[in-house]
Amino acid sequence: MTRRQARKRVLDCLYEVSMGKDPEEFLTQYEDDKQFGFIRDFVNTVMENTEFCDEIISRYSKNWELSRIGQVDKLILRMGISELKMMKIDKRIAINEAVELAKTYSTEKSPGFINGILNRASEDGQETGGKIK
Repeated sequence: MTRRQARKRVLDCLYEVSMGKDPEEFLTQYEDDKQFGFIRDFVNTVMENTEFCDEIISRYSKNWELSRIGQVDKLILRMGISELKMMKIDKRIAINEAVELAKTYSTEKSPGFINGILNRASEDGQETGGKIK
């Protein structure tokens, strides 16, 4: 499995968690994959830093309440912010991967919306105490 495919698994897991499922149940199916550690750590990082990510989303989503943002977009934004702020993934890679997820799994306008928020977030210099496991 590639990193791009692993990011899709992270999105799937986060969506399942948002619907009340246990992340461990979802993650066990990937235990034998070489990307398992990345997937598990990424899911945990997003879950541990949801509040921080949501603050950033709220700050940069002009005229959009957090509650009005679609669930998939919100999860992709949390993933992008986690990659930028906690995982220290290169800005171009983190934003591109989030935009690609949005192109495939969200609405027509989502890629531009996500790109704009993540670009602003990448330039704000704000860090968090959150850590990848």
